[in-house]
Amino acid sequence: MMSFDEIYEAYLDTVYSFLKFKLNDESLIEEILQETFLAVYRGLDRLADVKSIKAWILTIAHHKMVDQLRSVKFDEVELDQNMLVEDFSTDLTLKEALNQLDPTASTIIYGLYVEQLTYQELAEIIGIPVGTVKSRAYTARAKLRDWFKGGVKHESRLL
Repeated sequence: MMSFDEIYEAYLDTVYSFLKFKLNDESLIEEILQETFLAVYRGLDRLADVKSIKAWILTIAHHKMVDQLRSVKFDEVELDQNMLVEDFSTDLTLKEALNQLDPTASTIIYGLYVEQLTYQELAEIIGIPVGTVKSRAYTARAKLRDWFKGGVKHESRLL
């Protein structure tokens, strides 16, 4: 079993990137990052029952983010169009394409292709059924394919 220090070292960048993908406020990201790893530390006794440490930690981060945003009266986590994770791509076209998707679809695509999470792990993180993750991923990929081919011109977010 991994120690807290090993977990922290292994997943700090992943959690930070996930939060940066969703939020545009550096101080809020840092606060949620601290709360996430505090919860991880407090939950180390449950680690033996965890199938995927990465998914478990990202689920905690997601819940902490939602709780924090609710406490400041935000109803929905919005994807800031300018704050995609830098490592994800420096290609402006890809950033523009992802901005065509709603926040949940963008998170699913990010989770599948950047974090390489499974559908099951994404379902647990987002809090929706696995079948919904699969169908949203399918629809998002189709919309991105159309967007890249130039077959669909969108003025606003899709889905």
